[in-house]
Amino acid sequence: MKKVLWFVAISMAIGATLTSCKKNLFDPDFAKEALKLTFHNDVVDPDHTWSLMNDYTVNVTANVEDVERVEILSLNPYTAGEKSVEVMAQRDVTECERFSLDYSVPSVNDSVYVTAITSDGRYRVVAMESGTSSIDFSTINTKNTGKLSPAMSQEVYYCFCNSFPQPSATWSFTDCVMRLSKEVIDEQTLRIYVTLVAMGCSSQVAAALRLDGINYDDVESVNISNGKTFNSYDGLRRTIIRDENTMLKGQDGSLVINLFDDGHLAFTVNVDDAGIVTRYITNVTHNTDETHKECSPVTVSYDVKFKKRNVPYQISFMDLDPFILYNYNNNVWEVHKYVYKFKETLYSYYSGSPSSYDTGFTWALEVPYKWFRYPLLNISMGSYKNGVIYGAYQRPYHSFGEWGEDMNVARDWYLYPSPNVY
Repeated sequence: MKKVLWFVAISMAIGATLTSCKKNLFDPDFAKEALKLTFHNDVVDPDHTWSLMNDYTVNVTANVEDVERVEILSLNPYTAGEKSVEVMAQRDVTECERFSLDYSVPSVNDSVYVTAITSDGRYRVVAMESGTSSIDFSTINTKNTGKLSPAMSQEVYYCFCNSFPQPSATWSFTDCVMRLSKEVIDEQTLRIYVTLVAMGCSSQVAAALRLDGINYDDVESVNISNGKTFNSYDGLRRTIIRDENTMLKGQDGSLVINLFDDGHLAFTVNVDDAGIVTRYITNVTHNTDETHKECSPVTVSYDVKFKKRNVPYQISFMDLDPFILYNYNNNVWEVHKYVYKFKETLYSYYSGSPSSYDTGFTWALEVPYKWFRYPLLNISMGSYKNGVIYGAYQRPYHSFGEWGEDMNVARDWYLYPSPNVY
C-alpha cells in the first residue's frame, strides 16, 4: 500500500509540474528522483543505452560459381538442428560481385554466418565474427554438409509503456506490444511487416513508424501489400494521428508510416451509438471477461518504394523507429525507443528543452528475439532491489534488473523467462 501511495503522490506532483505551458515549472531533478523511487531497480546504469542490438556493415565478395543470392544468417543452417535460423540481411547477386550488406545482430551474438546460395539450391556457408569488415567464400571455416534448416526473416519486438514522462504503474512494457520484420522485394522496394501483438492498457494509443535517415521526398510511395489494415472501424473520427494517409512527413522531413490511430480497434470493435469506444485489455492475460480479451495478432505489410536503387539493402533495424502516441496533459506525446527518445516526429511537446527530460530511463524496449515472451498483466519486466531479483525476467546473472543496473551484463535476459509471461 505504501508503494501505491508513493506512486500516486509522485504522479500527481509530476503532472502538476507539466500543467502549465511555462516550461520552467518542470523540475527535472524532481522527475529523476520520482523515477528512481518507482522504477524497479535500486540502481540504474547512468550510461545505459537500453539497446540489445548492434549494427554492422560487411563488404562481401560473392566468389561462388553460379551464385544467385547472399544472406547473413543467425546460425549455420547445416548445424542449427531444431533451433530456428533468422535472415539478418539478403541480396540478389551475380558471380564475383562485390557489395556491402548492413545488418542488425543481437549484442550477445559473437558470430554470424554469411551464406552464398546458388541457382540449384546449394549453400556455401562461411562463419565470421560480428562486426567483421569484409568476407569472401575462398576459405570454408565451418560445417558445410548435412540437413539444411529453413531460414525465416529476422523479427524484433517493440514493447511500450504509455506513461512518459511520468513513471509507469508497473514497468511491464506491455501497454502496446508490436513486432517488426523486413524483406527486400527488389532493389527499390522494402517490405516491412508490422504485427500488433498486445494492448495492455484501456486508453487510446496510436502508432507510427519513422525511418531514420530516410527523407519523405526520397520515397516514391508506401502501400499496404497484404490488403489488411489496423483500422478495422471507419465510423470514428481520428483524434491522435488525424491524417488518414499511409505516408506521412515528419517534422524533420523524415518518412513516417501511419500505422493506426487506435490500436484496440485492430482487435475488437465495440462502439456504442454515442461513439463511445470500449477498449479491452488484450493478450496480456489468459483470463477473459468484460474488460480482458485474447485475440489473434494482426499483421499489416507495407511496401516502401524508394526513388533511388539499392536503398532497401541499407536499412537496418537501427533505422526503424516505431513509436506510440497518446493524449497526456492536453497534448499528444510520443514514446520512441531510447536512441530516438527526443525525436518529436509528428507532435511537439518538449517546449524547446528536451534535455530536461533526459532522465536516463526508457519507456520503450527493442528486443531482438522472435520468440520473446512479454510479461503477464501487472507483472514488471524485471527488478533488482535490495539485492533481490523480481519480475518476469529474474534468472540470476540473466535478469532484466541486473541489465538495468549494468548494461554490460545479463544482455541475454530475454532468453530466460519466468512463468510470469504471456
